[in-house]
Formats: sequence, C-alpha cells, structure tokens
Amino acid sequence: MSFRRTGGDLVFIGDVHIDRDDPSLSDFLKFLEGLSRRTSRIVFLGDLFNIWIGGRRMEQPHQTAVLEVLTELRSQGVVVRYLEGNRDYRVGHNYAGTAIDDASDEGLVEQEGGHSFFVTHGDLVNVADRQYRMWRRFSRSAPVWALVRLLPERRRVAMAESLEKRMRQTNLAYKQAFPEAQVRAYAASRFREGHDIVVLGHFHVEKDLSAEIEGVEGRILVLPEWRESRRHLVARVDGTVEFVDSDD
Repeated sequence: MSFRRTGGDLVFIGDVHIDRDDPSLSDFLKFLEGLSRRTSRIVFLGDLFNIWIGGRRMEQPHQTAVLEVLTELRSQGVVVRYLEGNRDYRVGHNYAGTAIDDASDEGLVEQEGGHSFFVTHGDLVNVADRQYRMWRRFSRSAPVWALVRLLPERRRVAMAESLEKRMRQTNLAYKQAFPEAQVRAYAASRFREGHDIVVLGHFHVEKDLSAEIEGVEGRILVLPEWRESRRHLVARVDGTVEFVDSDD
C-alpha cells in the first residue's frame, strides 16, 4: 500500500463466519466495497470465516472473494487490521502485507476522536473456560504446526472442516450466557492501562456497557455476529462511537 487514507471512519466488524456456499457472501462483499467511500481503517475482531487456516494453497472460493476485496481496499489506502479469533490459525503469518496490514492473537490499540480503544477477539476473557484455554495453547503451538505442515494439502482441508464441526459442539455451557462479570474484570485491567473503551467480539451479542474504574469512566462495547445482525461499530473523528446498521 503506497499511502494511508486519513479522515475517514474507524470501523469495527465482529464475527462474520462466512462459510462455503454462504448466501450472505454477496451482501458482505457489497458492504465491504461500500466502506471504501467513508472509511480509513477497518478492524476485524476475528472469525471472519467459519474456519480460517492461513495459507493461499488452502483458500476456498468464498475466502478468496473476501480477501480480494480487502486487498483492493488496502490499495485505496484503507488500513485493514485483524484480531485472530478462536477459528483463525496463522492468519497474520500468511496474509499480513496483502489482504491485511497486520494481525494479533492477543489485542491491539486504536486511537480515534479522543478515545483510546483496546480491541481483542474475546475468547480469552472468560478465565473460567479452562478447557478452551488449554486447547487454544495446544492448537497454536509450534510442534502442532510443524506436524500440520507435513500433511498433504487435501488432508489439511479435511482436518480444517473436521475441526470446525467439533468446535461447534465444545463447551456449550460457556456459550449459553454472556459472562458479564468476567468481561467487566477484563476491561478493568485495560482501563487501568489508560484506555477508555474496550471492544470485544466472540460472544455474538451486542452490548454497550458503562463502567467506572478508580474514578475513570469507560465503555465496554461487544460486537454482535455480523451475518445475523448486519450491525457494526463506527468511531468518528468527532468522538462519536456507535453501533450502526451495515445496510445504511
């Protein structure tokens, strides 16, 4: 990307979960293309696809379609940043500098309109979900990926599809209720670092929670799943931060 656009909106997009033969794909592509007119930065909060194992040789057609639009947005000066979610593997390693500018599996910071945002996917917020946290460390470890690279390409694709199906059924008890106490405790540590807004995805519900830590007021914004809600979060230069309909 030869230049970076300034003065446009900062846009946050939650879990999209685009899948193969997804009827929502066309609408999502149109939404992304429309962002080019008014946006300077886009932050994806992870789980853009139902499963995304980074690597061009493993791309499916629905993924290629989205990634081509993101690459075009970057050529127009839009910064595209990515938070790796629980269904993302080695995205930054394979796509930073092409479809996205950078990626993190922990969190990133953005500044807009006088606000400091700490942004993360949210899958590590609930410290009580020990089973998932152990799986996350194991599945992203260097020895596991050394073995994955030895598999034939077809086996890797089959493995990804099997993994996605299993993840739908894991830890259902932790997916039935929004863990507000854990979210507030997590956000408190970020407020103490100097951020006044914490942005999360992962939980598939829209939340705008006020918080006060040690006399400092803050907000906790949880993004809904895009495919079902068609909603996203916008931060503007004038300091306005609000959820909006993606069709507007």
